Amino acid sequence: MSYCVNCGVKLADYHEKCPLCDTKVLNPNAKIDPQTRDFPKYREHIKSSEPAHMKQMLAGTIISFASTIYIVVLLMINYLVNKEISWSMIPILSLVYLWFVIGYPLLKPGQPFFRLYSYDSFATAGFLLALNLVISGNVVWARFTSSAIIFLWAIMGGIFISDRIKRWVPMVIYFIIASILFTALYAFMLTNNDIIVHIVLPIYVSVLVLSLLAFFMIKAMIFDIFKMLAVIFINVSVLAVAIDMILTKYFLGAFSPTWSLLVLTALFPLGLVGLLMRYFRTVRSFIAKKFHI
Repeated sequence: MSYCVNCGVKLADYHEKCPLCDTKVLNPNAKIDPQTRDFPKYREHIKSSEPAHMKQMLAGTIISFASTIYIVVLLMINYLVNKEISWSMIPILSLVYLWFVIGYPLLKPGQPFFRLYSYDSFATAGFLLALNLVISGNVVWARFTSSAIIFLWAIMGGIFISDRIKRWVPMVIYFIIASILFTALYAFMLTNNDIIVHIVLPIYVSVLVLSLLAFFMIKAMIFDIFKMLAVIFINVSVLAVAIDMILTKYFLGAFSPTWSLLVLTALFPLGLVGLLMRYFRTVRSFIAKKFHI
């Protein structure tokens, strides 16, 4: 049995310092187990994450019951006053939307971010469609916003998937297909004009393909400012030629690039110089070493 040399408090065998005055225990004969601590069960209880989950589930349950009560009250008041269900649908839809966004994730704690983001995206798209239908009897403006939200969800899903599979070829195909479907959907909803099909859609696809190609090429390279600028210059020049050919095909009936040749003449050589710049340095260094220049 030992005592603190400073305050005289009785010490246990596993104490490394005095529990009262914090004086370090210097007992060379004592065998101290580093895993032994005061009140281990109490400390394990403090570190447990179960209380946080229980609080979230309790909050989700309260929100669910409160939302249900409000919905029932709104329906009863609307029916008793107007003998029909009309204006109450707007606050009811808002409550249902808030429950999907806030209440449901609290009832299911510990879910990954993308799953929660999916709930929020589809809940928002459905809420806008239902709100437009209740207010106007159609989905004129909500179809555009809802489709944009779903498209953004698809892009975010591709980003999360790319972090898992680590393969860029299927991801490029995924982004291209998603973008084409989204553009085709917008073209169908907007108008049946040939300009959408023969100009807007081809230009959009060209920009998307060359942008993704430039992104993955730069990402695959070891960072070099000359190579990065070279990839950008070459892709911009090719994009200019593609846009020029799309426009001339529609308006003149034949592929006859005009202004894009100037862009190609200016940017393409700069791109080639940027790609070969590193080799110029290598060749110059080899010549200097070989001929002792």
